[in-house]
Amino acid sequence: MQPPLRLAVLAAASLTCTAPALAQDELRELATVTVVGTGLPTEVMQSPVSITVIPAEDIEDRAPVSIAQLLRDIPGVQISEEGIERISIRGETARRVAILIDGQKLTDHTNYGQPVLVDPTTIERIEVVRGSSSVVSGSSAIGGVINIITKRGADKPFTFSATAGYLSATRGYRVSASAAGTVDIGHGALDYNLSLGKMKQGDRRTPDGVLTPSDVHDRNISGHLGYRSGQHYFGVKAQAFDLAANVYVGQSDFLISLPHRDLRKTSLFYEGTQLAPWLTKLSASLYRQTIDRDFRNDVAVDAGPMRIRVLSTSIDAQATNGANLRAEMKFSPASRTMAGLEWEDDALTADKATDTTRTPPGSTITTLRYDDASTRTFSVFGQHEITLTDQLTATLGARGTRVRSDHRASTTGGTANPTDQSSDSILLGTAGLVWVPSNRLALRANISQGYIHPTLGQLFLTTTGGGVTLNGNPDLKPETSTTYELGARYAAGGTVLDATLFHARSEDYIATVSTGTTGTYQNVDAARSTGIELYVEHALGVWGLSPYVSLAAMRRQLRYGNGYQTSESGSPSLAGKTGLRKDWAAGGANGSIDVYLRGESRVRMRDESGSSLSGAAGYVTLNLRASAHLRHDWILVAELNNLTDRNYQPYGQMPGAERSVNLFVTRKF
Repeated sequence: MQPPLRLAVLAAASLTCTAPALAQDELRELATVTVVGTGLPTEVMQSPVSITVIPAEDIEDRAPVSIAQLLRDIPGVQISEEGIERISIRGETARRVAILIDGQKLTDHTNYGQPVLVDPTTIERIEVVRGSSSVVSGSSAIGGVINIITKRGADKPFTFSATAGYLSATRGYRVSASAAGTVDIGHGALDYNLSLGKMKQGDRRTPDGVLTPSDVHDRNISGHLGYRSGQHYFGVKAQAFDLAANVYVGQSDFLISLPHRDLRKTSLFYEGTQLAPWLTKLSASLYRQTIDRDFRNDVAVDAGPMRIRVLSTSIDAQATNGANLRAEMKFSPASRTMAGLEWEDDALTADKATDTTRTPPGSTITTLRYDDASTRTFSVFGQHEITLTDQLTATLGARGTRVRSDHRASTTGGTANPTDQSSDSILLGTAGLVWVPSNRLALRANISQGYIHPTLGQLFLTTTGGGVTLNGNPDLKPETSTTYELGARYAAGGTVLDATLFHARSEDYIATVSTGTTGTYQNVDAARSTGIELYVEHALGVWGLSPYVSLAAMRRQLRYGNGYQTSESGSPSLAGKTGLRKDWAAGGANGSIDVYLRGESRVRMRDESGSSLSGAAGYVTLNLRASAHLRHDWILVAELNNLTDRNYQPYGQMPGAERSVNLFVTRKF
């Protein structure tokens, strides 16, 4: 059993996900993990970037409702809901956050951003980088990167686990089961993992009533098969994830439905270690993923004596083929180098239909449009780390990217439309310093750049939604950003601290420029964000209690193309949680009880004219989480949410659920 103080620090740190790596690095030896922040195996304590690692042990102590819910308490991370949960970082929308599964990017060509299409029970760990990170992670990494590492085989020939949970606010459930193991074969070992899962949630219940419709469903089948022989490891992964949702908009004459957004993904990979005195690791992967998306929008408006109803449907098929090659090298005792190549071919076909009905006279006009487009991306990148002194380490990195997008075919009502193409190249850099005066303290400074290439929809497609028709613009430039950071990490005894001061400058934001019911995309907007992210906790050494605070304070200024500037930019100036955790152990069982407040300040969003587009009042909710690890490998998790039954609504989300409970039980065999 861990000493009480040591256990308290390790357990309390798991609450915000940033602390576990800090506390554990100080109190016990851990293997380093390859983080998306540097591309090199680096302890979190000594990483030059703002990174959070959520290990499997922390995921087990939480209700696995969704990936977004696991990440929501990381400083700087916000959740958005348009029927499907998405993740934004430091005020940058979900479209500007890169989502990776096992280092391979999920791509998206909508204006909403990429949802996380992964069953939370299949995850080994999650790595989250806050701030521009395109040198290591490529396009979309303006706000940050979320890399989800899925499980491989277990350390026994056969293991089995099952999880079942109930969500009272939606009368919903999640169930999953997995089998995993490792079997010795000749001079090598074969490892495997097979997982099945399903989630179903009905309409959300709030203190003011039921949000209809707001139901969501998903199901997952995923598998892994690997073979290790000496220094070589070969593997294959496959995943089928189906997601469907109805979007609550609060208006009877405005309906949005996502009948399905289905992912199919297969990857082959190789990992070699210590292949030469200078080549410490070589990894390569090939992958193919497809996303089938069905989007439906039904809106009705009154125009004088006439009522106009617009029913829009979009059936999109997206196919992505990619290849990654990465080498980790050590040419001298005082340096490490990473170099890599990435290639991606991302194709999209879109079948769109718009039915416009005018009453009177009750006539309907149907418009059919078909588009076929693709984007090919090739990148060369590298990162070099050099130890300047025993206490000071410097990191330099760069990425060169070439992108070409082609509008291969387009028709409207069977008649061919003109097509176009777009190409661009970009060079990005990053530089960081980490000073470690003792094994308890690390100070860091970092400059990093990010970019996102325009989507195929923004470049070429014509889209109708909410009664407005938007036309693509092949002359768009990539959005870019630069992030400046100063940070400190401290871990000693019962105290853990992680603090970051940042400033981000984003340019060439792509926005819609509309006139009446038509519009196009233009590079017209920019943003400036300045803030601080803080996590601090201290194990009191009395009754196993550990108070903690996790918060982000930020001022984000939008600069519109017409010159108007506003700090009411759709981001809370203050958001986070604070709580008190108690750890316990009795009779061979152990667990924790955590009582905490979660909230954010008032939010407003103004458009380029200064008019208020949307907003949300500030809120604070009282919550409780308890977990127990019992004998015979039983794990129980209970979350009591919104204990005061408060009426609240976070910005960018649906109204919050009523007083509710999430109950989960896991059994390992």
